[in-house]
Amino acid sequence: MTPLAIRGLKKAGDILIPGDDKFPRFSQTDLYVALPRMMDDMYKDDREGFILLTSAFGLMPSFMIRLILWVSSLDHLFPKFIASILRQIYIGVRGVIFTLYYSGIDQQGILDHLGFHSQINTKLPQDIEMQELLASAHPLKRPVMLGESQVIEKARVAQKEIAQLDVSTRLKAIKRLKRVILARQEEIVEWIQKETQKARTDVLTSEIFGIMEHLEFLEKHVEAAIKDETAPTPVAMMGKKSKIYYEPMGVILIISPWNYPFYQAIVPITCAFVTGNACVYKPSELTPLQGLVESVLTEAGIAPSWAQVVYGDGKVAQELIAQKPNKIFFTGSVGTGKKIMAQASEYLIPVELELGGKDPMIVFKEAHMNRAVAGAIWGAFTNSGQSCTSVERLYVESSIYEEFKKELLAKVQTVKIGVDTDGDADMGKMISPKQVKIVADLVKDALSQGAVMLTGQEWDFHSDTIPPIVLEGTTHGMRINQEEIFGPVLPLMRFNSEDEAIELANDSAFGLSASVWGKGDQCERVARKLITGNVSINNVMISEGNHALPFGGVKDSGIGRYKGVMGLRSFCNVKSVLIDGNSKKIEANWYPYTPKKYRLFTDLTQALFKKKWIGFALSGLKLESYSQKAKRP
Repeated sequence: MTPLAIRGLKKAGDILIPGDDKFPRFSQTDLYVALPRMMDDMYKDDREGFILLTSAFGLMPSFMIRLILWVSSLDHLFPKFIASILRQIYIGVRGVIFTLYYSGIDQQGILDHLGFHSQINTKLPQDIEMQELLASAHPLKRPVMLGESQVIEKARVAQKEIAQLDVSTRLKAIKRLKRVILARQEEIVEWIQKETQKARTDVLTSEIFGIMEHLEFLEKHVEAAIKDETAPTPVAMMGKKSKIYYEPMGVILIISPWNYPFYQAIVPITCAFVTGNACVYKPSELTPLQGLVESVLTEAGIAPSWAQVVYGDGKVAQELIAQKPNKIFFTGSVGTGKKIMAQASEYLIPVELELGGKDPMIVFKEAHMNRAVAGAIWGAFTNSGQSCTSVERLYVESSIYEEFKKELLAKVQTVKIGVDTDGDADMGKMISPKQVKIVADLVKDALSQGAVMLTGQEWDFHSDTIPPIVLEGTTHGMRINQEEIFGPVLPLMRFNSEDEAIELANDSAFGLSASVWGKGDQCERVARKLITGNVSINNVMISEGNHALPFGGVKDSGIGRYKGVMGLRSFCNVKSVLIDGNSKKIEANWYPYTPKKYRLFTDLTQALFKKKWIGFALSGLKLESYSQKAKRP
């Protein structure tokens, strides 16, 4: 960018981010941390247009830039063609500015927090990478956003601001968030892909598309889901009203995993926000997407204090729990979930745990084979099997087993592996080196006990590029069918009857999801007998795609539900309210208790529950009359 364009960028940035006593203004941050990369990543036309616009800003007085940014935010008031131009200005300028700001301020804040200002020169050698600095830091000095340590308390203050916003105002931010994500879609996809090494289409479908569907659900249903609800009032309480209020819990601590880093950030954060809560979000240290989530949320008008982001490892999570949030929402492994629950129990903090899975897929002989085979391949290998609802056990009815296997193996050979740039790949690499070792250990254990690799023999058991592996000859006595694999491995087994299929599917410590394939009536009958939180019939991993359905598991797969109306209400304090008139009447069940009141209550109880309505009415009148004048002798 030219000096004139840089000057214009700083002017616009200082208007949007003027700073305060705690945070620097935009022009005080190091723009050159991310600016060169951002310019390189832009399409040529977008880059040239942005430079032209910021150069114009460089020649304008600040009040004119402020006016242009304000007018561009009113794009919905203009004709379609003009609105499109204004929207590009509004979203494009804000997107670049907020991303640059967080990229610059995060590194400064991290260095200060780690104490590098007193240990080394402030001008670091160019070959020293930020990740190396973080890796060398003491675990207790892992970076917290902007050096703050009491983020939960800060969130409590922010939550009062959110609570003052009505639901329709919060939903305006959700509408803006949709626009921001769509406008920055390619940038976000590339950012996620760089950290996760996924196939590009995997990122688009599982992260971007899934988030957009979730935000659409919020727009359509959140107002009805959390508005005051009228409840029935029993006839014995005639004249009274019953209501349920769905109120914010306060501060939600969200701890997310590394497999879907953007989706697992935006979905729970927005659930917390629309229900009136502030939140603190701690991503996995493996895929932190540092600066991205803050940038997107802030550009949509969700203030940084409303959804704070804290970076670090498990020790940081422990420190945050010790600050006593009002709820913990955790997605991750069973082992970590148990540790979180144990610490939360010290403070009686409610927890919601979405943990691992060992999902079975049952294929009956009536299933359409070509579709079931395609579903099994995608269900087992999407995201390289790094999903809690991946198919990890495939049971096929004996009469079609050999034909199914033949077609399965033929299609598995066509799966294309690579970290592509244009959508021309099916599977990417594994994200976590630790998980590569776990997959290798489980496969080797199965092979040592007689299992056979039907595909994937070319894997060296070390590379993070694991091909799709189909195993035959495994048993339920092997670890591969009891422990979560979380990798592209599919054990293939046969069954002889419906009862056997159900028994095999339920033979697991997990109970997150399952799929059943075949005739509708049989599939529904089997679905009711599976011990699990979710079932897809003649499809796979699809129940979680409907954001109107609650999602969660049983057994070792977790506690609680999110998504859907039930999920939104899980972020609320559900308050029951019974309203009586402001009368002088004494309640019949209040003191004093006397022998006569006991007899009258007996008559009332007998008449009410034997449905003798005339007797009930007469007994009620007598009891009410006596209760107003009853006195103990």
